[in-house]
Amino acid sequence: MKAYKPTNYNSLSPYLIVDEAEKLVNQLIEIFNGNVLRRFDREDGKIAHLELKIDDSVLMISDSVSGYPAQKTMLHLYVPDVFKTFEKAINLGCQLIEKPINKAGDADTRGSFYDCAGNYWAVSTQTNL
Repeated sequence: MKAYKPTNYNSLSPYLIVDEAEKLVNQLIEIFNGNVLRRFDREDGKIAHLELKIDDSVLMISDSVSGYPAQKTMLHLYVPDVFKTFEKAINLGCQLIEKPINKAGDADTRGSFYDCAGNYWAVSTQTNL
């Protein structure tokens, strides 16, 4: 039986439609050690569809076009070291929302920032079990 989805893909993948997708992709590759799996460009060189592997998940990204305007969203990602990931994001131009902190009753230490496209990222490492 033929597989209904590509090998090693999750069933659900967030899809970001952004202005300046190339800039966002490069930023996310640097922050999260992402790996481009597939890429399709339009004739004007803009990204029509790109699949970026981040850890065990696939994030899909495209440039905005007429009829499909940029959309901002919030994403949460568990990372091995929230402090290193957060510092890397800020050093790469992301806008600080909240420095990593472990709040009472929360098993995670988490921080948050906006990427260059204005998406809200919460990054966490489970620290209290």
